[in-house]
Amino acid sequence: MGDEHSRNGHNAAAMQVKSRARSWLLGVALVGGLAVAACGGEGDGDGGGDDIESLDVQALLDTAVIQFTELESFHFALDFGGDTSPLEQLSIEMENIEGDVIIPDKLNAKVQAKVTQMGGINVNVSLIGVGEEAWVTNPFDPSIWLELESGNPLNGLFNPSDGVAAVIRGAANPTVTGEDVIEGVATWKVEGTIDSGDLTAFLDSAEPGHPVAGTIWIGKDDNIIYRIHLLGQLTTEEPVDILRNLTFSSFNDVEPIEPP
Repeated sequence: MGDEHSRNGHNAAAMQVKSRARSWLLGVALVGGLAVAACGGEGDGDGGGDDIESLDVQALLDTAVIQFTELESFHFALDFGGDTSPLEQLSIEMENIEGDVIIPDKLNAKVQAKVTQMGGINVNVSLIGVGEEAWVTNPFDPSIWLELESGNPLNGLFNPSDGVAAVIRGAANPTVTGEDVIEGVATWKVEGTIDSGDLTAFLDSAEPGHPVAGTIWIGKDDNIIYRIHLLGQLTTEEPVDILRNLTFSSFNDVEPIEPP
């Protein structure tokens, strides 16, 4: 870092973070489907039963959207299967993002990314959103917080309820295709196809017309969604086989989130 030329480059990048930042997550997620509860327990609720043949898939997903609104908080992690996804307003390529959400308007997340305009160097940034405000750290000095001019992403693009509705209601011909164990939890595996244009909660510039294979894993006993896979490009610039791997945990059990 030491010489003046390097410092000027870093300062310019930091200014760009502040001036161009806006509602850019997520995708966390967003959160495109988040913590989705399904139908009731064994043999009751709209999904009913404890085998694949007895499940009413559409009722399962419809109930999931409604029950999501009852969540108070959750932890999420999103990666791209070794690929990257752009945070377009910041001119960086996101490798992964992980953090907590407290409904309706608190967010604390960490992002690993590459700065495309500086030779693809790796940076780590933190993001906090509370109420109408949000802050991001300087990529080159994490002790410095910069206010996001666009405000809290949870009040704009990164809206969990919108993300859940987009993934669930956008799925064509959803089918329960099997059973899996995720982090020790027995789950139903639900698959369907979603048009890329319905997934702007993951990428602001998502274009319609690309089929995305969606898979959702829902806990059999607690009816919580533990994982979502979205396989397929959202724009023509993305790899055809890019995978968005979104996982959830710590439902209604995250640390308080305060301004920096």
